[in-house]
Amino acid sequence: MSIYNRTPLIRQVFPSLPQMYLKHECFQPGGSFKSRGIGNLIMKQSQRILNGKGGKKPMVFASSGGNAGLAAATASKQLNLPCTVVIPVATKQRMADKIRATGANVIVSGNHWKEADNYLKTNILNQLETLGQNVEPIYVHPFDNPEIWEGHASMVDEIVEDFTKNQIPLNKIKGIVCSVGGGGLYNGIIQGLEKYNLADKIPLVGVETRGCHVFNTSLMLDRVVSFKKITSIATSLGTANISKEAFNYAKKYGTKSVVLDDIDVIKTCLRYTQDFNMVIEPACGASLHLAYNTDILENALEQKLTADDIVVMIACGGSSTTIQDLEETLARLNHESKKNSEIFEDNDINTYIHPSLMVN
Repeated sequence: MSIYNRTPLIRQVFPSLPQMYLKHECFQPGGSFKSRGIGNLIMKQSQRILNGKGGKKPMVFASSGGNAGLAAATASKQLNLPCTVVIPVATKQRMADKIRATGANVIVSGNHWKEADNYLKTNILNQLETLGQNVEPIYVHPFDNPEIWEGHASMVDEIVEDFTKNQIPLNKIKGIVCSVGGGGLYNGIIQGLEKYNLADKIPLVGVETRGCHVFNTSLMLDRVVSFKKITSIATSLGTANISKEAFNYAKKYGTKSVVLDDIDVIKTCLRYTQDFNMVIEPACGASLHLAYNTDILENALEQKLTADDIVVMIACGGSSTTIQDLEETLARLNHESKKNSEIFEDNDINTYIHPSLMVN
């Protein structure tokens, strides 16, 4: 059985000059690209356990801020496996309800994903080992596992197949744009490109929002760093660190990094909803912002793009946002922007250090 779906690669018309092809991962069983990698991990590890000689039963344990947990719970339901997902208090109730609706056990602990993950490891997985239950746990990290990257790499298989089928030369692809959180999606795309000897031919542009831009900061400081605090509203990108593999791949292939402000991404999400009648969450809107703003894309790629050029946008999906959420967030950000502007003017502040830039 297939644990994830083949998704459409659709050319969509933006004001920009190059041809924009969007890979729509919202059509995955869990509503986002996470179904590929996490589904692949759960399926492979459960098969190893069931085919083993210990007679143990696989049980899934995931920690997540939202989309990864829903992907784990959905894959577990497909495979008829029990699943427990630990989410932080910051996860929206709507997402918690979606995970529960699959039949998964949901535990809320911690202020952010890292604390939820620590609770899972310390209070649940260690207890299982102590009790000696006839259970083989499958620990599901949101992004840092080679089997997750392997699953995400399937996206590139489909992209190459679609362009080849339509007789579109791959050398017309001038870049692939994807949002970067912990680096799982990014690692998968790189490995997929390596499979076709394209990793050094098709540049990647990694997009983040300010406040969780750990990928960009790591590249600037030339070392993997960890943020003490995540302040961006793009919670799906909100991880304190990236994988070492993502950092090494970025250095090896010269990946370009773009950092956007929350308010600009929210405006793009609302604009895309109006243009294409589809709701996207900020983590997805971060990438699509470059489809509306070719100057940022050209600056990252260090080249002018023509009407004959193609750029692939990974529309990574997500299940945590509504139009009302986007509109309320935009109103709040506009209010905060005005308030901060008045504070800076009153105090003649020339330098502002964002809390998230205090790195380890």
